[in-house]
Amino acid sequence: MVIKYIAWILYSLISAYKMLLLVRAICSWIPPVRETKFFGFIHTITEPPLIPIRNLFYKISWIRNFPLDLSFLAFYILLDVVGSILTIYM
Repeated sequence: MVIKYIAWILYSLISAYKMLLLVRAICSWIPPVRETKFFGFIHTITEPPLIPIRNLFYKISWIRNFPLDLSFLAFYILLDVVGSILTIYM
């Protein structure tokens, strides 16, 4: 029973974080929004987990030259997989 509640809380936190990542992605496409305190706050919250993935991808030469930030996509997919695993316990 406790595992069910812990899984639900973790799933909710992951869902909220995924929403923050989506807000960051959308805001990054709008230049005036990128200079606001709101975007700075979102960037501060979402950037730390992306740094290790970005550093790992930088070691792969063809990803280093890729025009899109694949670390964002990889982290989002990782969160989605973890959220899907948590639904088993809910």
